[in-house]
Amino acid sequence: MKLNTRRTTHSMNRLPDDRSVENAVPSAFPELPECADALPMIPGGWTAYDLTVAEHVLKLIRPTDPDLFLDDVQVHEKNSQNDYMPYWAFLWPSAIKMAAAVLRAEWPIGTRVLELGAGIGLVGVASLLRGDRVTFSDYDSTALHMCRLNARLNDLPEPELLELDWREVPNLQFPVLMGCEVTYDATLHLPLLKLIEQMLEPGGVCWLGDPGRYQAQYFHQAAVNYGFRVQVLDESGNVFKSPLSGAFQILRLVR
Repeated sequence: MKLNTRRTTHSMNRLPDDRSVENAVPSAFPELPECADALPMIPGGWTAYDLTVAEHVLKLIRPTDPDLFLDDVQVHEKNSQNDYMPYWAFLWPSAIKMAAAVLRAEWPIGTRVLELGAGIGLVGVASLLRGDRVTFSDYDSTALHMCRLNARLNDLPEPELLELDWREVPNLQFPVLMGCEVTYDATLHLPLLKLIEQMLEPGGVCWLGDPGRYQAQYFHQAAVNYGFRVQVLDESGNVFKSPLSGAFQILRLVR
């Protein structure tokens, strides 16, 4: 598996053809443009990358400096209300390994897939690339705008978008659920497990990528206690009995 990231353009708040929201002020919660290919105005602007994942070169646009979001007053207000953090704006290293794993996933090509906590959409873009029918979901509407933009940037089929609060589960089901870096917070383990229970079709599978964080062992046990059968896979697909520490892994959940 080949992993490489190369920055190809400088920071920008506009795409090359200048399609963006006129007179907008940079914000962590920006006004979203009507055009699917336009960039909203955010602190620090955007950077475009070429990202090589398993011999595929993907184009990706992401915030240049996500830490600047933390200076936004609205972020502080939302954090005090419900612990919100703009984690969607980061490209987490484990997402690159998760994307590579998804390209050789166990489910049939063309399967309906829901990505949880999609962020800027790398994992879902990989799923689209292999031919799946992907719905990106995230709590943040700006993240969803970027998921669609990054899919279109790679000339992939138009994805479905779902603004999703794990505490308010919609009446929808999918044969495959997947997410990456979504088990880091113990307070969200139970809401996440309830969501998986309700949104995973009978006979379906859920893949959750994790970089080997301390909380993985507790999520693993919570999932077992909840009634799921859980396997731990490394990035090559090898099966382990218990969660790994400090190494990428996929927690595979089935009923």
